[in-house]
Amino acid sequence: MAEPIERPKWNAPLRIRPISLALIRRPSAGGWLAGYGKDSRKNREFYRPPGGGIEFGENSSETVRREMMEEFGTVVEPLHLLGVTENIFTYEGNPGHEIVFLWETRFVDERFYALDEIVIAADNGERNPAHWIDPDDLAARGIALYPDGLPEILRQQTGSQKFHF
Repeated sequence: MAEPIERPKWNAPLRIRPISLALIRRPSAGGWLAGYGKDSRKNREFYRPPGGGIEFGENSSETVRREMMEEFGTVVEPLHLLGVTENIFTYEGNPGHEIVFLWETRFVDERFYALDEIVIAADNGERNPAHWIDPDDLAARGIALYPDGLPEILRQQTGSQKFHF
């Protein structure tokens, strides 16, 4: 049974947030692009693919294009919707609930694949690193990969060779 949801202290309305994430696989050496984060309340490190909230009137593939331009300053091409998942979580003590569109995506500028670290410019002005990660390596080191269920989806995609590079 799920834990009861606590209203945030700042009294924000509880709502479900639709988001769209870019799943980008490095064609030469493998690995998936994901941004590093840390929940200071839980003292837990994690990774999550880049992307963000779907704006009113925008479809999920447009969101991936816009978010990647905002975060990395580059153009991406959404190739295939891999799935939609639901993510209920707590981050920094605040409850969250997301419907997540997962897009297989590729960089148009292939020079990005040669970078070992790419800096994400977040909406709040923070700059966070993104790395090419392996879900199994993260699990072995006790580092979470969000949203829930994503490691299994990535393992299936890696095994199926569905990528169009």
